This record gives sequence, structure tokens and C-alpha cells, in this order.
Amino acid sequence: MAPNADSMPPSTLKMKPPARRQKLHTVDMWLEDKREIDGAEGLWRVGDKLYDLTDFIKRHPGGPEWLELSKGLDITEAFEVHHVRSNPEEILKKYYVRDARIPRNAPFTFKEDGFYKTLKREVAKVLPTLPKQSIRTTNFFIDSFFCIFIFLSILAVTYWNFILGILAGNFLAILAIAAHNYFHQKDNYRMYYFNLSLMQVREWRISHILSHHLHTNTIDDLEISAWQPFLQYLPIKEKPLRRYGQWLAAPIIWVTGFHRSYITRVLEYISGRGYMGKGDLIPFIVPLAMYIFGGQALVSTLIMWTFIVCVGSTHFFFVGLHAAHHHPDIFHDGDTPRSESDYDWGLSQMDAVMDRKEITGSHFLVLTNFGDHALHHLFPTLDHGTLELLYPTFEKVMTQFDTNLRMVSQLDTIYGGFQQLVRVQPSTCAPDLKKYKYERKL
Repeated sequence: MAPNADSMPPSTLKMKPPARRQKLHTVDMWLEDKREIDGAEGLWRVGDKLYDLTDFIKRHPGGPEWLELSKGLDITEAFEVHHVRSNPEEILKKYYVRDARIPRNAPFTFKEDGFYKTLKREVAKVLPTLPKQSIRTTNFFIDSFFCIFIFLSILAVTYWNFILGILAGNFLAILAIAAHNYFHQKDNYRMYYFNLSLMQVREWRISHILSHHLHTNTIDDLEISAWQPFLQYLPIKEKPLRRYGQWLAAPIIWVTGFHRSYITRVLEYISGRGYMGKGDLIPFIVPLAMYIFGGQALVSTLIMWTFIVCVGSTHFFFVGLHAAHHHPDIFHDGDTPRSESDYDWGLSQMDAVMDRKEITGSHFLVLTNFGDHALHHLFPTLDHGTLELLYPTFEKVMTQFDTNLRMVSQLDTIYGGFQQLVRVQPSTCAPDLKKYKYERKL
């Protein structure tokens, strides 16, 4: 079933939509459409200026892959948030080519006296003073998750035990969520734990890092449009049957999410439009190990592996879709924004996120539940274990700008996510961050 012409509302941020937003998007389609919109003219756009960053990116952690992905794009937000301790303007000076010919598609700004730049300066001051143990603890956690997942998967097929399969599936989800911490950072082997889920780091570096993280909950957020027509998180008028039918469709989407991601890549690759690489072979390490050490027939091994992947997919997408971004009080494009222009990017992130009281304060829960989500969006390259140490600085700057981080319960985000699916009336008021009390578990 293809989405109808009204499957996305006009952007209340005055953003031009991707040309093919009415179709089921792939990440490569999104990149092609964005290059048409961003006015980077085959270079790299930061603000209203164009730069040739070829040499810079080749020497930068992350390397040639980011050269391929980001060329021809407006990377203003990406450049700001990925350079916390350095001054982007100073880095860019020697790469300047010319001014852009058209205005930016996004209304977000980074003024020196604005919320985000102020917060970034304060965070840059404290980062060198923070202990490194939290990063080592994160590494220990994720390596342990990997070992437990492989061990449980082999035991599940050896004893043909679906209880063990459920445990293995949940550790697959935990591993994938924790690996999300690493694919925001420079290339490293731990980010490829994510590929064991049948999803792919390259795919999510596009949809999650270059799209969702930078223009959260807008029509440019691929993690909004990619779920359509099955899940519609933007507020538009639809018939009740279609709206409430999403509640029945959602569990099917959760269960099949991992498989859908892989099958979509295969079909796009066959059609000549998609990308597949060595990373797409990584998921098959697991069934291979299960077959070699499990002592079961190949068909039995594949059945158990498929079951484990479905359990992991259900866990991963249920947590991901109810972690932070979908609630009637959270800004979604179509609602009245704080501003249609000169919109501080940091405040736009605060408007598009809620954090959960039960999750913050626990290193384990933050790593495995997309926790401390506001700070993660503001500083995505920092280790999740480091985020907790930034709260005193964060609170000081929030007080300075008279703003607030909305802290709610996990139940609120789950209930709010289902409410958002059936919300048809756009909000006529800008997000009220003071509506919720800020209380963080220490």
C-alpha cells in the first residue's frame, strides 16, 4: 500500500520536502534528493558558504566513507555537533570556495550567544577534566553483550530451546542499541556489532546521523518518513480506521524491522539503486557459529536464528520508537514551532525530545535504552557513559537560558508514542518545556 499525497504535512518550518517523500525511501534515495535541495553544488555547505573538504575529510577520523556520504550536502549541523572541542569556523577558513547561491533549506542557527554554542563552549571546558573510566566501562559492557549473545545463540540451537532463543534475541537488541554509541564515533570495530542485527552501519549513519539527528522530527527526518505508510508520526488528518489501525500494525513492524532492512537493501541492490558491501556479510557470522558449534541441521539452525532475529527486532524497535521523540507534547513538523527562522538548533533538539527518569543515572540502562537522549542529540560523538557527567554543566546553561529538559516516566513515552500515532490535529502552540518538572535520578 503506497502512501497517499497527504502522507506528510507541509513543513511549518518552511523546509522544502524531499522530492520522493511520498514513496518508501531508501537512504540512497534520500541522499540523492537532499543533494538537489541543499544547494551545495557538489561541494560541502556550512551555513551560507561552500567548501571543498576533500583533503580535510581524507585526514579526518571516519575517512573516505564520509567523503562519499556527505559530498553535495548542507552539513552545517553535522559540522557543528561533531566538533565539540574545536572551532569549526577556524577549520573551514582554508577550504572556502565561494558563497552559496540559494538560502539554506533549514531554519536552524548557531549564534555565538545562543543556547547551543554557549552550551558547547561550557562542555568543551569540562571535557578534559572528566575521568576516562566511564568510557572503559562502556567498552566492557558492549564486549560482554557480544559474548553473551553469541553464547546464548549457540546454546539455543544446541538444545533447541526457544527460551534461550528469547534471551539471545534480547541480547541482540541490547548489543545493537549499545553499538549505536559507536557508529557516531570515528570508525571502530565495535560499531560493527550493530551489523549482527541484519541492519548496517552505513545505512544508519545516513538515516540516523545525517538525517534524524540533525533535523529531528521534521520532514527531512528519514526516521519519520521511512515508516510510512505503516506508521505516521506527523500530525495529519486521516480516517479513524487508518489511524487506529497503526496500533495493530506497529507490533508487526517491530517484529519484521531487522529483516525488512536487509531485504530492502538486497532489492535495491538488485535494481541497481542500492548499496551492499562487506558489512552485509557480518550478520551471517552468527548462524555460521550456531551451525558449526550447535550440532543441528542447517534448516533447524536457520529457523532458530530467524527466531532470535525477530525477538531482537521487536525489542530494538519497541525501545527505539518509545525512547524519546514521539509524544503529543513533543514538536513534530506540522505543529507550531518555536520559530520559523533563526531557530537555535540546540533548542530545536530540546523541543523534539523527552528523557526518562528511570533510565538516566544508570550507565547500563543509558547504554541499552537510548538514555540521556537530549544530551546525546546535542553531543552525539561523546560516549554514552560520559553524558551523565555533563549534567551539572547542562543544568547551568539551561538555567541561564530559562529552558528545561522534560523528564517523564518510561510509561509516559510508551503511552505518548501510541497517542502520537493517532494525533490528527497539529499543535497550535510552541512546545512548552516548563510543563514538565525536571527531576533526574542521581
